[in-house]
Amino acid sequence: MNENTQHNAPISVSTAADLLAYVPAVLGFQPRESLVIVTMRGKTAGMTLRNDAPAEGVRPVDYARTIMGYLLADTAADGVLLFVYTNEVADAALSGENKDAKPYMDYAKAIETELERAGWVLRNGWLVTDKGYTTYFCEESGCCTLNPLEEVHDSTVNAELVYRGYSTRPSVEAMAVDPAFIGSRDAHATIIQATYWINRLGAPDDLEFDHQKMRDARAEWNEALGEDVDETAACELVSYLHIKSIRDRLMADAISAADDEPTFGKILTGQYEGRPDWSRVDATEDLLIKVLAYTPVEDRAPLFCFLGWLCWYRGSSSVAIAYFTKAVDVDGQHRLSRLLREMVGRSYIAVPARSEATAYPQGRRH
Repeated sequence: MNENTQHNAPISVSTAADLLAYVPAVLGFQPRESLVIVTMRGKTAGMTLRNDAPAEGVRPVDYARTIMGYLLADTAADGVLLFVYTNEVADAALSGENKDAKPYMDYAKAIETELERAGWVLRNGWLVTDKGYTTYFCEESGCCTLNPLEEVHDSTVNAELVYRGYSTRPSVEAMAVDPAFIGSRDAHATIIQATYWINRLGAPDDLEFDHQKMRDARAEWNEALGEDVDETAACELVSYLHIKSIRDRLMADAISAADDEPTFGKILTGQYEGRPDWSRVDATEDLLIKVLAYTPVEDRAPLFCFLGWLCWYRGSSSVAIAYFTKAVDVDGQHRLSRLLREMVGRSYIAVPARSEATAYPQGRRH
């Protein structure tokens, strides 16, 4: 899993503690067991890429080349900063051979090699544990004393980010919205009945965008954007998401309403090369969250899937996977959520998130 986020609000950074306050604020959550890379364009930060720490058996060169493939999307970058978030201990430190040895150093060196081949520089790195932080690339005796994490909390940049409205969740799972149910005991039956009648009267086939029920669904979802919803409206909107062909069309509409088959297919699979209408994406997310509150837990899978898919398009893969997991927990047979979780979990980034020109503007929502 990884995140590929763009940021454009200038923030002056002068210390390691400032940098360590900046990274989780950009991601929206505190990274754990992760390697985070921030690209640099001279003295300006570019994009932030978070990857799970290397799994056992993964070759350093393969891990590094995968990361480099994503970093190269930042065509203005000339260097990077590396942040290793882990409580793992290097083998040499465990054996006593070198108590200052750092975990995942082979992977960091492989990343440095790939960067050098591209003409980039790995400028610096830090190790962050639950007990403190220290410089990453120094392994000389006595140079690696842990600095307290309170320094990060008390840093100038952290204060600035709080002032600007940024918030950091303690974990990626906490980023997935799951409001308490506020509807009536009849809500589940209402959704089931509405879904039944759509199927009974003839649900549209895939790509049958001119079908009357498809047009009705698209119109109702479009009209609901930016509006408050009550239980009746919420149940009607949810019922459409329980019909595969309609669900897929409504998801695609959040990115582009284009009806041609090739574009539609590219949108669903994250291969859309245009710039999504991010205002519409935000409005769709707001509507989904409003509808969630009126949706019984057992009916929430397609809503979680939709929210995860939008997060993936924004470049927040870990949050997307948290949503897909919620969907599968609700409905173990929710095939789209299972497929998307597997695909995103293999570090596939949606095309718009790979380019600054098309990516979601970081800082748009904190």
